[in-house]
Amino acid sequence: MKVLRSADAGRSWRVDAQVSKALADVLDTRGWNDPSILVWFSPQIGLAAGSLGSRVLRTADGGMSWRSIPLAEDLFVYDVERLGSRAWLCGSSGHIFRSDDAGASWRRLKGSPFDGDDRCMDMSFLNPEKGWAVGMNGSVWATEDGGENWQRLSSPELSPFTDLGGEHPGELRHVVRLAPQVAWVQGSGGRFLTEDGGRSWTAKPKAAGEDSAALSVARTEDGRRVVSVGPLEEKAPEGLWIPLMANDGDVVSVGEDTAVVLRESELFTYALGQLVRAGPPVRKGAGALTPLEGIARKNPRAWLGWAGTQVVSSHDEGQTWFRVGRVPEQTLRAFVFLKGNAVLAESGQGSLLRSNDFGRSWAPTAEPVDGYDFAVLSGRRPVPASPFACVLTTSPASLTVHFGILGCFSPPMGMLSVSMSPDGAEFSGTLPSRRPGVPETLTFGPRGYSREEGERLIRALWEDAIFQETQIDCGSTAAHTVIIEWSCPSGPIQEGKMSLLSSVCSPFGHEGYARARGVHDTALEALKATASP
Repeated sequence: MKVLRSADAGRSWRVDAQVSKALADVLDTRGWNDPSILVWFSPQIGLAAGSLGSRVLRTADGGMSWRSIPLAEDLFVYDVERLGSRAWLCGSSGHIFRSDDAGASWRRLKGSPFDGDDRCMDMSFLNPEKGWAVGMNGSVWATEDGGENWQRLSSPELSPFTDLGGEHPGELRHVVRLAPQVAWVQGSGGRFLTEDGGRSWTAKPKAAGEDSAALSVARTEDGRRVVSVGPLEEKAPEGLWIPLMANDGDVVSVGEDTAVVLRESELFTYALGQLVRAGPPVRKGAGALTPLEGIARKNPRAWLGWAGTQVVSSHDEGQTWFRVGRVPEQTLRAFVFLKGNAVLAESGQGSLLRSNDFGRSWAPTAEPVDGYDFAVLSGRRPVPASPFACVLTTSPASLTVHFGILGCFSPPMGMLSVSMSPDGAEFSGTLPSRRPGVPETLTFGPRGYSREEGERLIRALWEDAIFQETQIDCGSTAAHTVIIEWSCPSGPIQEGKMSLLSSVCSPFGHEGYARARGVHDTALEALKATASP
């Protein structure tokens, strides 16, 4: 646990060792020890919340010491909002808590409209009495008395989604209220704007270039600072700015006109709508030319280079560079970029390395999909055949897909098994059941199919696993997980295993594709067909 401190409006940062140690000392090892939210009422009074069980942490001396403030129940805190000395928090339990003394004590409000299913995900208050909140199942609520009572508003049109637990309504995860009649929400169906106090909603898809737009700090009519995407006209109506939603990164406004956003391990500082600093929070660029053996460019703000085993990054088109990590093998030949912060590198010895944090840490990878991606994106290697091609060419052979969702209250994994023989195929498997009075998992099959149908399913699973992924803009904490295992009597790869992981918000109204979701859906549909009479 590290706490960073800035004394120059976010231009430079240092690790505050004393505050970091003080915060670590009050954490425990019960599993409830992740203070993912840090809120300051003043330079001296601050609050840490998140996965801390039935408590929050409070400091009254600028972080030099912390004490536990009890809550009435265990919960994972998703959001903390404050106005003056009043604050609200909510999360996984569905209850809303309020403090009227800058976090020194908390009271559970009796009128919460949420529960453990439709959990409170985010809140936004115009003043200490008037605020809105959104729920995981797409509900939108308003309060006129500081959260004591809530009235339901209309919800934007969200596409439902289906997982192993059945069909669910669309999710909402973020709300920003700019004025009494103007607010934005964001969730599984994208981003929506209301200009009539929540009576109607208009979908507002992202504009071209918006993800790389500079950030500005705008002020609402009641004096609150809101970080906005792109430049602001001095007198632009509030409904025309686009507030930065929380899943775009951990963002905070510093002073009157500066916004600081932390995306993964990179910190960006914007002043008066201009990017003035980018890079690791506590490292400074050398400002000098560095001899590099190679450079790879993902976009104008994301370059990687290398010299020997040292990997460096630049966020200003090569003007300054930061040391970010070292590879475990001597020299490199090439980089390729995958979605998010994943990078593949070919070493001088010909092995393949993978980093999931944009070059900071590296490890050898033998994942078949990584080899395929590197060959396709770099053009340096022949494109490999499907690693489980032997299931198609030899028999008896088998392939098994384990699939499910990881997250809060996850059901058991499902399983699809395909057995191939010279003259046919058999499908069988299990699905979790949530119906009362039945076993936790239901078993289907085996059911006979032609060999052609078996081969068609195996090819479809491989196509799903290699279809080019795109970045999905989503802050979901749950993920689709897939594990494919195969076994053959002969062939170049007689047995093997591959794993895929992706956020459950794909596709959920977002443009894009995630491999784990593709394989998950194909396996689920095949198993449903096997279960049908």
